[in-house]
Amino acid sequence: VKSANTRRRSSRKHPHLVRKHTERMGGSSSKPDESSSAASPPSACPVAAKKSEVAGDVCPVKYKNPNVFNVYGEKLDPSNMMPSQAQQLPSPGQEAPLNTERSVSGIARGGVDSTWVYPSEQMFFNSLKRKGKGDDVTADDVSMMVAIHNNMNERTWRDLLVWERMYCNDCSDPRLLRFLGRPDDLSPKARLNTWMGYEPPFDRHDWVVDRCGKEVRYIIDYYHDEKLPVDADKPAQHDFNAKTQILLDVRRAIDSPQAVYDRVKWGLLKALGGEPKAKEGWPAVDQEKLLLNSRPSQSNAPKEWTKAQRQFINKLDDIQKRCQSRFQDLKDCKGESDCERKTMAKDVCIGEVSCPKEVGAFMKAVEKGSENDMHGAYAKLLACSAKFKEDGEKLFLNTK
Repeated sequence: VKSANTRRRSSRKHPHLVRKHTERMGGSSSKPDESSSAASPPSACPVAAKKSEVAGDVCPVKYKNPNVFNVYGEKLDPSNMMPSQAQQLPSPGQEAPLNTERSVSGIARGGVDSTWVYPSEQMFFNSLKRKGKGDDVTADDVSMMVAIHNNMNERTWRDLLVWERMYCNDCSDPRLLRFLGRPDDLSPKARLNTWMGYEPPFDRHDWVVDRCGKEVRYIIDYYHDEKLPVDADKPAQHDFNAKTQILLDVRRAIDSPQAVYDRVKWGLLKALGGEPKAKEGWPAVDQEKLLLNSRPSQSNAPKEWTKAQRQFINKLDDIQKRCQSRFQDLKDCKGESDCERKTMAKDVCIGEVSCPKEVGAFMKAVEKGSENDMHGAYAKLLACSAKFKEDGEKLFLNTK
């Protein structure tokens, strides 16, 4: 699929939002801002140890924080470096509230008796910020992006199920087990198309389907074609006729002899002007009926932030400005002792905003040189920082 070489002028409302969405779906994330604040503590061991207690540049407090955070202070799962819990808190620097309601998809989820759930507008925006792609995105942009994202995934599942019809007698309930975004890895087909002068896809996904116990991988290339018409309104989740300028290329990954057979059979069916047929009642679960109303209701518009919410957000902004370099230092740490020092420096920096009393007590314990006092004061600092985050989450709990 070849995109237009030049952008057409249009009186429609949101072609630029489609471009924003496609530009942010793929590509590598930007480097975080490495600027530091004068108020930030030095990136060194904050414990003043006696020479007899330490050999070389080793911090005597052998505490290793079990938590991993990103540059926004969000706890990450070390296995995938994503937030451990669905993050609905506003991002530092966010100007207006976003909807925190999550839409239920029509995509059956493998391993459980339910479907996948889409991220809310707030979660989507937080994801953009984590990737360094949300600086010029407004609240109105996010609402459109989420609608396009959800519609695109429903279309992907619909097209994938057409392939699965070839095995409808073997499995009555195929389900999406897992997926992986690979925007920087061109598929062989996409690479061949670029060699022929066509535009590359803006994103690539690999979806693994649970075909009643057998894992089957599909490749999906997503293309943006500005030559196509585009609707002025947000696409409804299951509106497969919506005009979004996004084209899909869904196909079986050639990773086994059976996959080669599937691709050949598919090509023959298409050449004859047909497609695989499924028996009546397949799949066993009607995905389109799992969501009664996919279009967001206007009554769910987010409310303006309260004074307490605004104060919390201002503190988040302050933490970001003060501690950006501390997060980057921790990300780049080398070895256990170096990471211990930089973890502590990060915790102290956050505490200067969220828990100044506990930071003061910790620094006094450092000056006294009592290891027991330092451990106790540091533990209280960590507990206070955790409570700060928990209290913030409560402020935004169930906020529309």
